[in-house]
Amino acid sequence: MVQENTPEAKAESPSMEIIPVEEEAIVKLVRNFPRPIIESVLLLVQFHSGLQDETKQQLDQARQDLQTTEECIVAAEELGIKALISRHKRVKTQVEKEIIFLENRLVALESGYLPVPRFDYASIEWSSERMNYQTLRRLKEAKDAGIFDDFGVVQDKYTHPRRQRDPLLVGILRGRRGHEEHFFIGVWH
Repeated sequence: MVQENTPEAKAESPSMEIIPVEEEAIVKLVRNFPRPIIESVLLLVQFHSGLQDETKQQLDQARQDLQTTEECIVAAEELGIKALISRHKRVKTQVEKEIIFLENRLVALESGYLPVPRFDYASIEWSSERMNYQTLRRLKEAKDAGIFDDFGVVQDKYTHPRRQRDPLLVGILRGRRGHEEHFFIGVWH
């Protein structure tokens, strides 16, 4: 799909940089790629788009839940039932945290970060790995974006602890009750 570089298109997705691309250039670029690679890329795009759509639906539902909870607080205050007021305020706080998590998840997805499985990781400060310049640049870009709550380095310490494996740098989003989602930032050898 080719996106136009118009003010309307920019207004629809302010967090995404729109790069004008001619269809001919895309055809030339992929013409010589083996079919399995093209199919893999298309599957990845479909997966990523599906995650964005799912996150938008969850965000809409959370916003509806927040509105309903706020209405319940008003009704409970009118009734003067302190226990109900307190209960609904706790729920409101939980829903607000969920909305922040989902908004950050959507921004991460729209920024092109790919979710990866959650593995054990070490904080960057405690990792013994030395990152190369390109990975440090990606880390700086991710930090400057302000999307992630933390960053970590995934190291293979179970299968072959004595062999040097390629570490993986991940951005971490934290949700309520200890839920985490990890997103690929970089890898180095």
